[in-house]
Amino acid sequence: MVSVFSWSGGGFASFCAYPGANLTGQWLGVFCQNDNSAIFGYNYSWLNLDLCVGNNAGQLANFEYGNYSASCRDCSIVSSHSLYLVCSCTNMQGQLQNSSVDLNTTLFVSDGAASCFNYFGNKSWTGPDPKGPSPW
Repeated sequence: MVSVFSWSGGGFASFCAYPGANLTGQWLGVFCQNDNSAIFGYNYSWLNLDLCVGNNAGQLANFEYGNYSASCRDCSIVSSHSLYLVCSCTNMQGQLQNSSVDLNTTLFVSDGAASCFNYFGNKSWTGPDPKGPSPW
């Protein structure tokens, strides 16, 4: 069984431990529930958000292969009732403006992998090693 949740269903926040999410460059790392109901396990998943989010005239938006990181900077993840990507993005006048996008509206989970559109994130049983190189 594959758990695929639509954008309108907002399944990402329900199946991932997003308060522990981290952003390294354009890579989102998060623990997500997998489909192995026998162990009710979680996988550490990392997904390149350039595949999911774009900059539309200074506003972050859901775009397949949006490549937001080419024109946005100082990005971070903010978690409250959902998970937000917050950045300063270049607008049509070439000026930076603050913008955010609710990642729960574009991301979904497929057997423990954070995913968007037709892209499925990598996953492992353990998170990144704080003493070693980043998996991305």
